[in-house]
Amino acid sequence: MISFKRRILIKGNRVHSVGYRPFLMEKAQELKIPNFHAKNVKDKEDRKQIVDVRVGGEEGRIDKFMKFAHENLPELAEVESITVEEKEYEEDIMTLKEFSSVLSASQLSKIVQAGLGMIDMQKQALGKHDQTLEKQDQTIGIIKSGVDEMREFRTETRDNFTTLREDYGRISENIEKLIQSIDRTSKNTERILDEMKEERKESRMTMEKILNAILKLAEKAR
Repeated sequence: MISFKRRILIKGNRVHSVGYRPFLMEKAQELKIPNFHAKNVKDKEDRKQIVDVRVGGEEGRIDKFMKFAHENLPELAEVESITVEEKEYEEDIMTLKEFSSVLSASQLSKIVQAGLGMIDMQKQALGKHDQTLEKQDQTIGIIKSGVDEMREFRTETRDNFTTLREDYGRISENIEKLIQSIDRTSKNTERILDEMKEERKESRMTMEKILNAILKLAEKAR
């Protein structure tokens, strides 16, 4: 049974998608807090971003966690206020291990969806020819940017979930294969574009030769 529980609300212009939940979860792991949960919500009145955090465990550990939450934040976060409910939080709180599994599955799902979306965009771009060459170049840039973001996210995920490496080794391997596949596809796209540019150049030279020949014939005919 949890001896002490608290609910913390972290509000600001930018507290979502900056790694706030893994940041706090790592501290909860360090303090050996058994129960932890955090979710991203929005204020119904001003639509500001909120990280709704619930923790449960020994009172001394919870106090240390709240002190940490008030004095530290992720590098890119923009926090407006941090409030703690005065009355003790009475609802059940999932275990920290359960929350780790849920958060990890959610983040991995986002990575896979992003990768599939970029591959689909690339297939559509490859179906076009010379008139869409510029758009295809932009698509390659987007794909490369996405791959870089996925690599950065993978690094951040590995740092924050070192204790789950064995359980999620197979998943990490699949992500690596997906990234390698996207890298190969991106390189193939660049090669195809280069070939298309070369073919266009050769076609233009051939047309110029034909036109010159026609002009010479026309002059002779005079």
